[in-house]
Amino acid sequence: MMPLANTDYMRFTFMCKKQKPSQRIDKEIAIIGAGPSGLAVGGFLACKGYDLTIYERLPLPGGMMVFGIPEFRIPVDRVLKGCKELEEVFEVKFETSCKITVNDDRLLGDDYCKKKVDLDKIVNGFDAVIIATGTWNARGLPAEGSNFKGIFSALEYLFKSKSFKLGLLPKKENLKLGSNVAVVGSGLVAVDAALNLLEEGHSVKILSIENEFDAPSGSFEIRKLKKKGAEHIERTVIKRVLGEGKVKSIEVISVDAEVKNGAVLKMEQIPGTERIIDDIDNIIVGIGQSPTPPFNKEYKEINTYRWGGIEVSDKHMSSKNKVFATGDVTTGVTKIGRAFQTGLKTAQWVDRYLQGTI
Repeated sequence: MMPLANTDYMRFTFMCKKQKPSQRIDKEIAIIGAGPSGLAVGGFLACKGYDLTIYERLPLPGGMMVFGIPEFRIPVDRVLKGCKELEEVFEVKFETSCKITVNDDRLLGDDYCKKKVDLDKIVNGFDAVIIATGTWNARGLPAEGSNFKGIFSALEYLFKSKSFKLGLLPKKENLKLGSNVAVVGSGLVAVDAALNLLEEGHSVKILSIENEFDAPSGSFEIRKLKKKGAEHIERTVIKRVLGEGKVKSIEVISVDAEVKNGAVLKMEQIPGTERIIDDIDNIIVGIGQSPTPPFNKEYKEINTYRWGGIEVSDKHMSSKNKVFATGDVTTGVTKIGRAFQTGLKTAQWVDRYLQGTI
């Protein structure tokens, strides 16, 4: 087999040389989810010589790096080349379009699934299992009229936009948005959606409870949006969506909010500050996502936190023996760098568990 060309790509096996280990370890590991944390786990354990299978419900590995984050931040080609190295050089098996589930709750992107496998079958068939399924449930708009047509999550908008650009989604199934779009939120997902909208030629108003300097994405990102033509309406929330079943305008209200490190410590609406913003064709909501384990709350084998994340020990193991969890499914939404770090820490504990040293 020819080695990969010496080019710029995302190496998930950066902790070892560009060749598979000379000695293999006779242990089989399943990783559920091929996003940044799952791939970091896979890269570390591949360097150790384990037999790895990575299950991914989408048609390509990479998770949010491929299907959510815009190309200007993380080029898709770099991610896929790194996955190709895992597969071709380190003999990691990728099972794409394959959903591991217990209750088969529907998630964004499930239309790409061609195969479903019960979680318990995976747990029983491997020496260790790592759940790295991320956060694919977007929070809805907390306002009257949130069920109107023309309202989408920022995650759905970015997912369909990337899927279309990848040639996986027909043009007729891509979201059709009007000229004037309101984006709710000032985190990176909301900002990425706003930047993508501006590139597509839409007029963008971004509404947030934070001011520019408290925005979770950082003031630099907000200033970049404004330089590109977006209007930032700060310390404001949508109170009502107006229209006849379809977004036409919004009633907003100012808020007194205290935000620290992205966490909302206080938010109070200010009476008398209501006003109407007309000519809004669509609303894109980017105010957070919640964890999506491969089971719902009725599944009692693995403990979860009240907010939906998988509960893990300091060794990153769940309440079920030999089942570990890593990344955003345990922490909530984080940046890619932290997801990688969590994956690497988890991989070290998986290695120690299989070597019998914990």
